[in-house]
Amino acid sequence: MTFCIRLCLKASLAAGLIGWIGLPAARAADDTARFYGQWKTSFPYNGQIVTMISLHDANGYRNYVVTPSGFAFAGAGAFSAANGIWMAVAPPPDNGGSYHFLDNNTAICSNAAGQTVTWKRDRTHLPENIALHPEPEAATGSGQTEAAAANPLAANPDADTAADSRRRGVTAVPAPDQADAGPGNSYALVIGINDYAAPLPKLKTAVNDAQAFANLLSSRYGFQVTTLLNQDATRDKIFQAITHFRKALADNDSFLIYYAGHGSFDRETEKGYWLPVDADPDPLNTSRDISADDLMTEVRGLAARHVIIISDSCFSGDLSRAAGDLSPSDGNQAYIHRMQRAPSRTLMASGSDEPVSDSGSQGHSVFAALLLETMQSRSDQAFTADDLFVAIRKSVLSRSGQSPQYSSLRNSARPSASLDTGDFVFSPKSAGTRGKTAGSSPPR
Repeated sequence: MTFCIRLCLKASLAAGLIGWIGLPAARAADDTARFYGQWKTSFPYNGQIVTMISLHDANGYRNYVVTPSGFAFAGAGAFSAANGIWMAVAPPPDNGGSYHFLDNNTAICSNAAGQTVTWKRDRTHLPENIALHPEPEAATGSGQTEAAAANPLAANPDADTAADSRRRGVTAVPAPDQADAGPGNSYALVIGINDYAAPLPKLKTAVNDAQAFANLLSSRYGFQVTTLLNQDATRDKIFQAITHFRKALADNDSFLIYYAGHGSFDRETEKGYWLPVDADPDPLNTSRDISADDLMTEVRGLAARHVIIISDSCFSGDLSRAAGDLSPSDGNQAYIHRMQRAPSRTLMASGSDEPVSDSGSQGHSVFAALLLETMQSRSDQAFTADDLFVAIRKSVLSRSGQSPQYSSLRNSARPSASLDTGDFVFSPKSAGTRGKTAGSSPPR
């Protein structure tokens, strides 16, 4: 119901207002029509009671905050529900969640952040310009209110909006066309290193992989790409580049980091590392290496809605220990749209805690060759990183013996961020082993 009201920029402001109500759900195949009608909920916030009315019909929903001077519009959009799951065109975490009906006049709903409210069938008289046509008594409504509810200004429209926004992290109710900023720009930092100093072995394909991938992202997918190759890919320059993006990225942007180079893993400390061009060749001296912990700290500071790290190096899987829960879109554009609206922090690695090949396919690593081939062939519609991983995983495994990984980045979300439920989306403009060991074809 109040899915698209961006009165609160941070979901954490509303967390804890209303506890989870874990009652059993009676689920039907499709409950969208059951949501039709006029619904009302109230809850306390910052010592005030905020009241919300949500109207549902065949066109979707419209939300209004009840104020002393009348009804303040608070968002509208498409809405659907089936099998206990609702979906709406709204910013996360209010773009989906669970619901169940206690009876025909009472609905309990939660969003992706676990915030829960109870809605009641309502007969408050509304102005003709916002009222719905009457619906049958059996129809019920459901939705989500926490983001709008979290705004203490809703019950006090005469308050100093700008000052309160600075204190509490809220914004005024946006106009309908401003309720959702939509996807922003796409940026990439692409790193490739061949020319390591002895005794670290030089690599053959890492720079070629990085250059080809950077060109593909720019030409076919519209990314703004920064490349760091060979002697430019020092530890300091890599972190300087990430710091630049920390300052430049907007909340709805997408950011990709691609790394092709040596990697290492310290079994005693159970930590994995990227080796920049100025890494110390001594595997026990990691002061110039880039650890998984270093990366997670930097990713946590990025404001972008989506961040993905694609790592083609030895032991890349250490960045994320958890196994991925694969959910390919199968081309369902509604699902892809939802994945694009919710935040994500993910890793795609060419292998798990193992060496990976530096050669194998016409001047590219096995992983990079399949990555490039698959992305070049998908030019008709948007797809998720999960789709990309599923498309290449078996081929990488069969050609190289490597076990690619795709999963959420551990410890990468800001403490105040909503749950990461989305996925990185690629939108075409048109719609040997690696490690610290030597060898004739050195591993990465």
